[in-house]
Amino acid sequence: MLGSTSTVLPCGQGRDGGHPMTHAAIGLCGLDAPQSAARRIVRKTLAGKADGEYTDDVVLVANELVGNAVEHAGAALDISLDVYAWGVTVQVRDCGEDTAAVPGNPPAADEDDEGGRGLFLVDALASAWGVQRDSKGKRVIAIFLYRAGDAD
Repeated sequence: MLGSTSTVLPCGQGRDGGHPMTHAAIGLCGLDAPQSAARRIVRKTLAGKADGEYTDDVVLVANELVGNAVEHAGAALDISLDVYAWGVTVQVRDCGEDTAAVPGNPPAADEDDEGGRGLFLVDALASAWGVQRDSKGKRVIAIFLYRAGDAD
């Protein structure tokens, strides 16, 4: 299930034949700072492949997805990043089964809440995003299409 209204090229259907040009993944279990590790892998993977603003958007979304996994599922299991000719996908997997975070309809945060805005950021910055169950829990996927001038 994907959120947002942007046109999406699903994995396997990209203009480059569907194969990522670059793939990176790290396990996050047991790390003292999983969000920091996620930010590092995104910056390292996108270095020289995308401009700073685009990279910042992907970093922020990855940070939010890992933070949500830690807060709501107890831990993020891993993060993977694939760079295609058409854009980037970020996937964060956790052992939680709650898929109530429905893309396109993030829960509203009260004005005084310190949290609760992460999915609004994900929805605003990613071209599309979705939640899939898998054998170990769930996977949250964010897709970022390149805009003119994003790719280096």
